[in-house]
Amino acid sequence: MQLLYSEASPYARTVRVVITQFAIDGIEQVGVNPLENDELLLEANPLAKIPCLLLNDGGALYDCEVILRYLDHEYCGGELFGQPGESWYGEAQYSLIKGLLDSAVALRQEQMRDDEGLRSPFWTARFEQALLRGLAQIEQMAISGQGKLTLQQICLACLLEYLDFRHPDLDWRKVAPATARWLQSFAKCDAMLATRPSV
Repeated sequence: MQLLYSEASPYARTVRVVITQFAIDGIEQVGVNPLENDELLLEANPLAKIPCLLLNDGGALYDCEVILRYLDHEYCGGELFGQPGESWYGEAQYSLIKGLLDSAVALRQEQMRDDEGLRSPFWTARFEQALLRGLAQIEQMAISGQGKLTLQQICLACLLEYLDFRHPDLDWRKVAPATARWLQSFAKCDAMLATRPSV
């Protein structure tokens, strides 16, 4: 199998952390730039989005949630998502973090429109406010305080490091100080260190 990913993508990083954390063998990780319409990516995913997992039977899985559910079912023994209906509260937490990832990436896209003179102050502020509100809610949920490693923790850590990477001026630690302290420790685990973006 091959995982098509971009080093900077927080979505792809969640998948890569799981692959590393659970020592899943047989997946070659291939870096691509989705903005360059890479032929391999376009053939696998007409949306040209990553991550995309190329299966040995010639099929492809996307987006990150589908890939994570596949890996959980095939390799992680259901440890990530649990049984359907087992924890609707946990599903809601995961949904919130996914939404925050969407806002963080959308905010980055607005920043990239600066060169075209098309950046929207309205949408920039809206995405920033959504991120701060959501992280304040995360702080109340105490996701970081859960003893057993969870998918929510993995996705949350990838989100927070993406914010530091792409949005260093967003003072999210002010609204989530306990979560920030947790990240200091969690970010040192091997799977996080091995997948940290640098470009």
